[in-house]
Amino acid sequence: MHVLSRIQNRRGVALEATLFVLLLMSTVIAVAYYGAITVQRTANLDYQGSRVFYASEAGAEAVMAQLADALEDGALSDQELDAIQPPDVPGFSFTALDVERVGGIATETITDGPFAGLYSLTQRVNITAEASDQVDNTSAIVVSVKAQAIPIFQFGIFYEKDLESTNGPSMEFAGWVHSNGNIYLSSNNAWYRDVITTPNRMFHDRKDHHNVLNGVFINDAAANEVQLDFDSRTHPAADDFRSQSDAKFDNRLKTNAYGVDSLKVPLPDGMDPKEVLKPRAVGDGELEKKAKYAWKADWYIEVPMNLVTAGVMPCDAMVQTRAAGLAVPGPAACAAIFQGAGTAWEAFYDGRERKWVDVFEIDMAQLSAWVNTNPGTNGTSIMYITFTGAGLSTPFTDPSGDGLRPVVRLSNGSDLHGPFSFATDRPLYVRGDYNTVSWNPAALVGDAIMILSNAWADAAHSVTPFPLTNATNTSVYAAILAGHTPTPCDHENPGCAGGYTDFYGGGIENFPRFLENWGGRTLLYRGSLVSLHYSEYAVGTWNGTYYSPPVRDWQFDTRFRDPANLPPGTPTVGNVIRMAFRPVY
Repeated sequence: MHVLSRIQNRRGVALEATLFVLLLMSTVIAVAYYGAITVQRTANLDYQGSRVFYASEAGAEAVMAQLADALEDGALSDQELDAIQPPDVPGFSFTALDVERVGGIATETITDGPFAGLYSLTQRVNITAEASDQVDNTSAIVVSVKAQAIPIFQFGIFYEKDLESTNGPSMEFAGWVHSNGNIYLSSNNAWYRDVITTPNRMFHDRKDHHNVLNGVFINDAAANEVQLDFDSRTHPAADDFRSQSDAKFDNRLKTNAYGVDSLKVPLPDGMDPKEVLKPRAVGDGELEKKAKYAWKADWYIEVPMNLVTAGVMPCDAMVQTRAAGLAVPGPAACAAIFQGAGTAWEAFYDGRERKWVDVFEIDMAQLSAWVNTNPGTNGTSIMYITFTGAGLSTPFTDPSGDGLRPVVRLSNGSDLHGPFSFATDRPLYVRGDYNTVSWNPAALVGDAIMILSNAWADAAHSVTPFPLTNATNTSVYAAILAGHTPTPCDHENPGCAGGYTDFYGGGIENFPRFLENWGGRTLLYRGSLVSLHYSEYAVGTWNGTYYSPPVRDWQFDTRFRDPANLPPGTPTVGNVIRMAFRPVY
């Protein structure tokens, strides 16, 4: 009996132990389960919090992208800031999206990145973005950014290709001079007051043939005029070149010896620079529409040359496209503003091009008078003209038999109606003083730019060989963006044909081209000289027989450093840099 009792007792203890173990395991499983649930809930909360945080960040990024687009005109207007929209993020809403300027616009030198070395018109901005999900999880962040507008008209002279300067009469130039190609300087009387830079080499010589003239002076940091007497050939070693430039010019003449980078043209990535001059095209995408003057224009004009009859282009044959709400002139005003090909058909002989030119003339005084009658509907800030027609053919007989050569000429432009940029893909002639009475931001954009003095008369150049008529002092205040004619090769390169006649491109001294006897007369110029490509239509080289050059009083117009003074449509890159970031909650 005692044995049986002991066995029964042991069974009872085992049962109790088993029950205890089961209870313990159940507790552990329950704790683990609830722990897993808690972790899952916490993770889910973290996940939801992260999602709403990233949604608010997406809002700030969307604002930054819109700021970059708004900067294409060089400044951020209140209307542009008010028009900023939040992105569409499924499952989230933006309960706040604020953009606030911090301080005013500052001019800053860019120290790194693809635009290093350029200046930007910088506006600091704070972006506040608050996002919520469908169950009221909320996150808000504040991002501080620099909104940089980088305009192309910030140089005294900018060349994408080789830059040559071999002036005869004196030339004094104040403003940053840069070429992404080589620079050639040779003159008896040239003074450069500011920095000269190139990522390639500088030659104290001509490009077309060997001729070293010792009258080139570059200011040092103390504004002393220091004579140039060395170059990349005489001092090919980088250390030697830097030593010379440091000692003479306080390193204000910089080449590849200093590691100077090519300066990226301030245009959208992938854009060929010459596209800024091209007409509108059906296949143009967003890049082209941002960069082309043709798309920026509030007045886009197509002149169908195949409809010219007896040398006359009636206004109603022109195709005029205006921005919404803007008017075109009636027949009488149109005929007064646009002289068409009428009396200016084969108006004169261009000695450089050796061709008769068919002039489509715009009387700027008549344009201003029409605009001022009703600025709200008649106003224009960017006008673009191109010529159309099947091969630019015309039923009108070509008197000289040298083919059709349509060009645009602006006359009576001393007093503009307001800020104004004129652009064409064809050669552009400017007759007389331009923008001198009441200064306005202005630009002249064309395949090439020809300056005709106040004394110019078509009749004096309507025979060949033409007499070299005397110019008079003339002033032009406008940025110039145009192509140029290159000197084909460096005379020092093996195999370069060389030669003076019909070989020299004309240099910066003839970038604005001339057709008169300017001897002793002055062309006063204030603006920015920019050449991004070679001319396509005005391809004649300098030959020295059709003009005597002017005294060149040329300077960069420092007013362009204020975004309010940039010419309408100035090619500008908008760049937005994140400076600081902080979550609010």
